[in-house]
Amino acid sequence: MAFYTGRTGALYLSNDPSGGVTPSNAEKALKLRDWSLETSLELLETTTVDTAVKSYTPGAVSATGSATVLYYRREGTTSTEPGVQFDAFLRKVMKTSSTGVTENDRVTIVLRAGRQSGSGSDVKDDIAFNAYITNASISVSTGELTSVALQFTVDGPFRELIDA
Repeated sequence: MAFYTGRTGALYLSNDPSGGVTPSNAEKALKLRDWSLETSLELLETTTVDTAVKSYTPGAVSATGSATVLYYRREGTTSTEPGVQFDAFLRKVMKTSSTGVTENDRVTIVLRAGRQSGSGSDVKDDIAFNAYITNASISVSTGELTSVALQFTVDGPFRELIDA
């Protein structure tokens, strides 16, 4: 039996929500402080006037979540470096133009609860989904690391992961 701690958690971001998702084809957030995911089932009441006990039927499922990532930039400016890649995801919600958020701003997120096996092919503890980043809050405090708190809303069903 395996128990996991927050140290084994990870968050991966992908700009390609249409393709097969694996942690190996996504960008790992540099340093993750925490993440959480909440899934809710809407129940539709089916009680009739002549019954004394309420009854329900399942309705739509929705999910929201949050993550806190420690923010830093490496010295280089190569577009493949994680700090530069993370800037691209912040721009999904922190717009510098008046065009607003579009469907092209949807991202794929992979959350890891456990840890990878030595071969790097174990994804059974990973959760993948398409989402919109609905809130990004950058926090700077004296004596602390700069952090970015992200909130997101899942768009559509959870995705099946492919062993990488």
